[in-house]
Amino acid sequence: MKITSPPSRNCGFTLIELLVVIAIIAILAAMGFGGGAAVMKAAKKTVATNDCTNIVLAIQSYYDDYNTLPEAPEAGTAPGAPTTNELMDQLVGFDKESNPNGERYFQGKDAKGKTQNGAYGGLFYTGRSVELFDAWKKKGNAATNRHYFVLMDIDLDDEITDPFDATKPLYGRRVVVWTTGPDGQFTTGQATATKNRDNVYSWRGKQ
Repeated sequence: MKITSPPSRNCGFTLIELLVVIAIIAILAAMGFGGGAAVMKAAKKTVATNDCTNIVLAIQSYYDDYNTLPEAPEAGTAPGAPTTNELMDQLVGFDKESNPNGERYFQGKDAKGKTQNGAYGGLFYTGRSVELFDAWKKKGNAATNRHYFVLMDIDLDDEITDPFDATKPLYGRRVVVWTTGPDGQFTTGQATATKNRDNVYSWRGKQ
């Protein structure tokens, strides 16, 4: 009796199998992208927190050396003095009138972006002048708030008014620093306002 073998099955994938594999890959890719985005978000917030802390330390060191705070008239009222050339030139030693020793009090990495209008995430130099931008690349209306904001005890009375909660003065500090976060928006006088939820502060705990 002649025994015939069953017809051999094609070794290729069926259309349904291919669709299942593609769907699984898409799901894994989406999960990976979501996780990566969360890591990047946390990393930028850490950079901003460190910058806030380092600006505070730089200004404190400046005060220790010169027994005066850097010149920044806007630093006495909310939202504070932005980290533009006027302030940062003093802290990096470019402004020899305010910092005659040329001491570099603030160290930081160079900003990303080739132009002043698009710079973010560090120090942007224009010759011997520099400004500091926060960690996020911002566009549109948000781009107007790309610097950090510095509030100083310019009358040296050991008290700074919290720009987001005036009922809780900040005692025993010469300087506090904050930034608007990725959305580039803020609302003074309201610590829990929607626009302030992603702000980063030197004087508050985890947001």
